[in-house]
Amino acid sequence: MERREGFPFGWACRRSGNCCAIPGGFVRVTAAEAAAIAARLGLSEQAFRSRYLQPDGERLKDGLGGRCVFLQDGRPAGCSIYEDRPAKCRTWPFWDEIRDDPRVQALAARTCPGIAWDDDRAPAQPSKRSP
Repeated sequence: MERREGFPFGWACRRSGNCCAIPGGFVRVTAAEAAAIAARLGLSEQAFRSRYLQPDGERLKDGLGGRCVFLQDGRPAGCSIYEDRPAKCRTWPFWDEIRDDPRVQALAARTCPGIAWDDDRAPAQPSKRSP
């Protein structure tokens, strides 16, 4: 289980793919990351940028259903560019916004089965209403 100072949880990847399918998320890609991914895919950088980056040239396009374009289906789920994935992906779930924002903590707690919250530090989950 990986731990980082200042974060109220530990983490071990369970390969659910949920982190790659969070609605509204986006992944910024540096020029070096774009070059590495393009090489992995056997594409020129220009072809990679045209096919996989938003018009701003800095963010990955969404794939099917708003999930990461490189998320492969299956059990377990997988990343088709895992060895060259962007820093944003490499650092999941140790992001400042997860550490600092209770709403984002609650979302991470719901979506990532690999997060193990420290005793009594788990974010409150919304109550389920009975019919």
